[in-house]
Amino acid sequence: MRKLGNHRLLIAVLVGGLALALVPVAVEAKDTAWLDEITALVVSHQELAKFEGRERSYDPYLEQLGIVRMTVTTGDGTNTYVAMNRLMDMLQTDPKGGGIPTWSAKEIFDFCGKVTPAKYHDAARHHPELSKGGFDYWDDNVMDLGGGG
Repeated sequence: MRKLGNHRLLIAVLVGGLALALVPVAVEAKDTAWLDEITALVVSHQELAKFEGRERSYDPYLEQLGIVRMTVTTGDGTNTYVAMNRLMDMLQTDPKGGGIPTWSAKEIFDFCGKVTPAKYHDAARHHPELSKGGFDYWDDNVMDLGGGG
């Protein structure tokens, strides 16, 4: 009888330990869903760019998203804020010079503004109030003389 009780205790400890080990994974997955969505959007734009041979133009944006992901997963909110604002600055400042079309930078920028938790970006600095449609900087602030989108 004593052996059976020991096995039950061992199984209970193992199951409890496994449950505790899985809790941070579930929390992390929830905390990075917004980042996964942004990354997926950038990758989809990169895939479209393959038709024009300019898919490498998205590499700096994906690298910056990698930095954001690293800071989020380590729980470093301050540097997540800095890294996310850096990404949005990259999208906002001369995207054509970086090799991506304005329409692409605009779509990614707007999406970042919509899905990024407020604690990770300075929404006021990115002027979401300038557009009736939401987070939309380009329509009101950037003149696209190149005729791109």
